[in-house]
Amino acid sequence: MTGPRRRGRRAVAVLLAVAAVVAGAGAYVWFVLVPDYRTAFLVDASAGPAGRFGAIAAAVGSAARNSGDGDALSMRRFGGTCGATGTTAEVVPTGRGQGDRIATEARTLTPSGAATLGDGVLAAIDDFSGLYPFRGKKVNRIVVVTGHGEDACTEDQGALRKAIRDRITAAGLTLEFRFVGYQVPKSRQDGLRQLAAATGAPEPRFATSADDLTTVLHKLTIPGPAGASHVKVPGDTPAPEPSEERKQYDFSVVMLTGWGVKVSGAPVSCAAETNETSTDGRQCRFKLAEGQRIRLTAEIHGPDPNPMRAQNNPNYRPMNTPYWYGCDEGPKSRTCTVTMDAERVSRPVDTSAKTPTTSRVACVATEDPAGGGVGMVTCAMLTGASSPPMPEITYADGSVDSPQG
Repeated sequence: MTGPRRRGRRAVAVLLAVAAVVAGAGAYVWFVLVPDYRTAFLVDASAGPAGRFGAIAAAVGSAARNSGDGDALSMRRFGGTCGATGTTAEVVPTGRGQGDRIATEARTLTPSGAATLGDGVLAAIDDFSGLYPFRGKKVNRIVVVTGHGEDACTEDQGALRKAIRDRITAAGLTLEFRFVGYQVPKSRQDGLRQLAAATGAPEPRFATSADDLTTVLHKLTIPGPAGASHVKVPGDTPAPEPSEERKQYDFSVVMLTGWGVKVSGAPVSCAAETNETSTDGRQCRFKLAEGQRIRLTAEIHGPDPNPMRAQNNPNYRPMNTPYWYGCDEGPKSRTCTVTMDAERVSRPVDTSAKTPTTSRVACVATEDPAGGGVGMVTCAMLTGASSPPMPEITYADGSVDSPQG
C-alpha cells in the first residue's frame, strides 16, 4: 500500500498547488485588474443651440482628465432619429487611463437628431451588466450630461422611468447616477428631476455657463460618495448619505516669470502679460475639495521681457520654457498635477504672507534671468523645495552671460 499512498499524496499536493495558483490568479485579477471606481459618461449629442454641445464636450473631457489614473472610464453618446437604430453608441470603451482619449473623442462628435435620453440610459446600464469589463470594487456610476429634461421620443415618461428601474433590478446592479443639466430651461427641469428620483440619484445639478458646467462635473467625479446615492435593488443596503460636502481648501497658482503666461486647467484660468508687475495679476486663487485632482498647463506668450538682450546679440535664444514647483511630479517639473490628498492637506500653511506657502500653492516660472530665473528661486521657496542654481545663458555664437557676473 506504500506505492498507492505516495501516489495519493502526490495527487493531493498537485491539487493543492493548482488551487494555490488559481487563488493567486484570482487575487491578482481582484487587486490589480478590477478598478476601485468605474465611471461612464453619458453625453447628450443631440441637436441644440449653437455652442451648447461644444461646452458639454469640453467639460466632459476636462472631468475625465481630472479623474484618478486608476479609475476605469468610458463614454457613451445619445441622440438620433426616433425609432431608428444608432440612437446611442459607446464611443470610448471602459478602461484605465482613458481621460485624454475621452477628451479627444468628445470633441469629434457632431450633434444631431433628437434627445434619445432613454435609449442612452438603458444602454449605459447594460454596459455594466456583464461580468467583463470588470465593475468597480467600490463605486460604479453613470454621469449623465444633457441639455434636455426629458426623452424626446417617448410620450409616456413614467413608463420610461419604470423601464429604467426594472432594467437596473433585473441586472442586479448597484449603480450611482448623477444627472447634470446644461442650459435646460426651468420649465423643463422637472422631467430630469423625476428621472433622477427614479434611479435613486440626488437632485440634478443645473449649469447655465460653460465654467459652471466644468466645475459641477469636476465636483461630481471626485472618487467617493459625495453628491451621489446608491440605487436600491433587492438585498442592497444603501450607504449612508454623507453629512456634509468634502472639505474645501484655498489654493493659489503663482506665475513668476517676466514673460506673458496663461495657466489653465479647470477650475483654474489665469493669465498675465509680459512684465506685468502687480501681485494680483501674477496669481489666481480658488478652492479645491479634499481628494480633488487637477492638471495644470502653462503657455508662454508675448514679447521678450528684456528686448535689449536680442538687440545686443542677434544670436540670443530666449529661455522661456515653463517649469512647475509645488506639483505632484516634484520641483522643476514640465507638467503639473495637483492632488488634494491627505499628505498635502495635513501640511501646515504659512498664511502670514500675502501669498500662501508650501502645500497650498503651485508656482510656474522660466529659467531666463531676465525675468524668470529669480522667479524659480522664489517658486522653490514658496513650495518648500531646494533652491535651483541660477542659469547661465549661452548664445548661439558661444558667448556666455552669467547671472553671477
